Amino acid sequence: MTTTAISHSRKDFAMNRVLTFAATELKLFFRDPAGVLVVAALPVGLVLVFGLSSTGAPPTGGSRSVPAFLPALGISIALGMLALFTLPSVLGAYRERGVLRRLATTPVSPAALLGAQLLVQAGIAVAATGLVATVAVLALGLPAPANPLGLALSLLLGIAALFSVGLLVAALAPNAKAAGGLGPLSFFPQMFLAGFWMPWESMPDWLAAIGRHSPLGATLQTVVTSWMGGAPAVGQLLALGVFALVAGVTAVRLFRWV
Repeated sequence: MTTTAISHSRKDFAMNRVLTFAATELKLFFRDPAGVLVVAALPVGLVLVFGLSSTGAPPTGGSRSVPAFLPALGISIALGMLALFTLPSVLGAYRERGVLRRLATTPVSPAALLGAQLLVQAGIAVAATGLVATVAVLALGLPAPANPLGLALSLLLGIAALFSVGLLVAALAPNAKAAGGLGPLSFFPQMFLAGFWMPWESMPDWLAAIGRHSPLGATLQTVVTSWMGGAPAVGQLLALGVFALVAGVTAVRLFRWV
């Protein structure tokens, strides 16, 4: 067998491992009705509550129209919860129960394990995004995304950035309890920086600039901009790419089996 053939064989083996893990993880996710309900119901419920109440709309700044902000809000919350709550908790529980210790005795690499988790959670995130968008357009009569390509790029980079941060949290957490604490510790400050509770226009300029380029803030704003038909800001897309690369590589390097 040539060196090239051996290299291809190893790549095929690694890919098969990732897909096998991903299929197993997907089955386990759907065995937990509570998890499915939270991921699907919470963002959809928020969109419906704010959308059906003209006086209960969330605070928005000049750069955010309510018709675009509502679905972007639901999508961002769904992505953030999956990335920073579900993903670290799953891996933290595996570490606590000794599942990772047993996997360490197999040829599975940290990159394959984290890649499988990323693949499954990202797929669920895409499904949740589609559900929120469908409810916003069909149930509330909001306009459909006017720049679908920009929206797809924003979601791709947003998912990569947020889930890479989630993988980093999972790599650092020694058990499920720690993962359950570190995830919210990252999520709620990001909600503030993203302007969920206070518009960027009301923040100091330096804080608003940080918020606009944070993983959740950049995801939210690029989705809003694309939904309205504009081109997402290059600086925010680059920030998402940098977060994805740095956090993802760091997670693989710091990952430990026990």
